[in-house]
Amino acid sequence: MAARRGLLGGTPRLVRRAASRRPAGGAGGVVLLDRRHLYILPTPGGVGFAVVLAAMLMTSLNYNISLGFALTFMLAGIGMSCMWLAYRNLLDLAVAAGPVAAVHAGQDATFHVRVDSRGDDARIGIEARVPAMPEVAAATLTLDANASGMLALRVPAPRRGRLELPRVTIASRFPFGLFQVWSHADLELSTVVYPAPEPGAPPPPPAHRPDHGDGAHAAASAARSEGGIDQLRRYRSGDPLHRIAWKHSARTGRWLSRAGDPPGQPARWLDWHALPAGMEPEARLSRLCAWLLAAGDEVEIGLRLPGMELAPARGASHRRACLKALAMWPQRPGPVRAAQHA
Repeated sequence: MAARRGLLGGTPRLVRRAASRRPAGGAGGVVLLDRRHLYILPTPGGVGFAVVLAAMLMTSLNYNISLGFALTFMLAGIGMSCMWLAYRNLLDLAVAAGPVAAVHAGQDATFHVRVDSRGDDARIGIEARVPAMPEVAAATLTLDANASGMLALRVPAPRRGRLELPRVTIASRFPFGLFQVWSHADLELSTVVYPAPEPGAPPPPPAHRPDHGDGAHAAASAARSEGGIDQLRRYRSGDPLHRIAWKHSARTGRWLSRAGDPPGQPARWLDWHALPAGMEPEARLSRLCAWLLAAGDEVEIGLRLPGMELAPARGASHRRACLKALAMWPQRPGPVRAAQHA
């Protein structure tokens, strides 16, 4: 009785341990669906098929119908073959994180999951879904032998900030839907959700030329510029191309930028504190986002937020840095956990 009680008591523990087992991530965040991490169960159609086979077998036994035995065993063999083919359809697939682009709040973020077939057989009806988000439509894919493909999952992004892709389930019901094979993949894939731009936002503040102080200071700056003396600093991400000291960088072997703004470059500051006092924080971020998207490249854009300031610059990289600062405020924007993102 003790041995029997130990066996029955240990079975749920083994089941829970097997259900919580996750595929181990390899080099580069690749998840290999090996034999230890594939699960298979009959579908409702498979259970109905088994019930029909049992009824056919009992009828053949009761009435001693030879053709009934032959048909029952032939269908049972087809069912066993379907189980093996369903298992082989996902075996040794390699799943990895693909590219994902940043979006604005209220849009859908498209996460791409890369699937690589490492065999000589075609993989038919591969399905990816997010169990934690039933509203996300499943994506399907069919691969040839030794081929690669992308599964696109459109995840809603209702709020600004960082959006992470939850656990993804890779499944298949090939060939006849009698058995379902599945596995889980935990991919470190995320993107940044920018604030939604305010519709019908008022015109942005006008651009101003930078103030260089009094005439003596301006004359001294001009003299230093004419004498060839530059105030250089180490290149920082987001510095525009016209600030890079190309000759000094080539001579020293390090990227260097000129400190300070060149005279005559107009700059437009998008200032949190310049907005009306009664605006909510999210409304302020939406208006600043609309102004940032509407601004062209003819002027430099600077951004001031409580506890954060981005110096005026231009270019796509500076615009993305400003949008990311708006998305992550009041936190400072950090790196996105994704190998590839736009």
